[in-house]
Amino acid sequence: MSLLPRALVHNWRLKLAALGLAVFLWALVQTEPRNAETFSDIPVIANVTDTAWTLSGEPRPPSVELRLSGPAREIIRLAREGTMVRVTIREVGSSDTLVTLRRDWVELGDGRGISVESVSPSAVHLSFERAVSRAVPLSLRYKGQLPDRWALASPVGLNPQVARVRGPASRVQGVDSLPLEPLDLSRIRGSGVFNLAVDTAGLAGGRVTPPTATVAIRVEEKVERVLSGIPVMIQPADGEPAMMVEPATVGVTLRGARTLVNAVDPADLRAWVASELVHALVAGEERRVPVRIEGVPALVSVQMDNEVVTVRRASQGRDGNPEVGR
Repeated sequence: MSLLPRALVHNWRLKLAALGLAVFLWALVQTEPRNAETFSDIPVIANVTDTAWTLSGEPRPPSVELRLSGPAREIIRLAREGTMVRVTIREVGSSDTLVTLRRDWVELGDGRGISVESVSPSAVHLSFERAVSRAVPLSLRYKGQLPDRWALASPVGLNPQVARVRGPASRVQGVDSLPLEPLDLSRIRGSGVFNLAVDTAGLAGGRVTPPTATVAIRVEEKVERVLSGIPVMIQPADGEPAMMVEPATVGVTLRGARTLVNAVDPADLRAWVASELVHALVAGEERRVPVRIEGVPALVSVQMDNEVVTVRRASQGRDGNPEVGR
């Protein structure tokens, strides 16, 4: 007996059973009910690979209606997962183009046996505009407030600080900054790094690279520190009598991150009155004016126990020395 017949008859019962099962499954698939369904509001997505051009708006109309047929289970799966019509434009010949939609542009996923019967409408209008590319700074936005126990211990870090935006010239050339999605400070529970997406609202047809930025937050326990005896200074013009300030010193309360507040040297703080606020003050006259404070580090808040002081220009006695009092 030749080798070929021997191979055919070897385990012939098992092979016959496998053949019968295959025929049964084929017949089952062939007899599975087929449905025809209409899908409405299927989005049309256009991609332009011509680097000199970009879309200036959505396709018109932005969605179409599909008539699909196929096995019921595949139709149900597609209805659950969704689909789209993807149009790829490799070369732009005109700023306004009518594109006829092809059935094989409908994305059916892993669907088997599904046929696209019709696409309605059968064409869409696409408008194009010359593309430009610019480097634009990113801007941080916040919402909410840090929990009471925390305070920023260093400026918020942003990386990168600039992104490149490419899109229609009419939109891109007027963009002076790109906002990030707001960072919710109320959700901060400690120092960390957060990824925020670039907010591209109003930038239809544009593309931003990179689409996200990293924000680094360093927080520490908030503390309070009281400092007293900070002298209030005022500099009279040359040749003018001295000015008396009451009270002569002020106290301040500093609030912020522990390391920042504890690092403040009281000698670096300066309380002063702007000279223009006491201009033309005559001898013996007094005026209530606000006090300014300098030398407080960034991210540290300050509150003075006296935000307003009384300034009096001293009278000169017969000996030329200022007289204190009336």
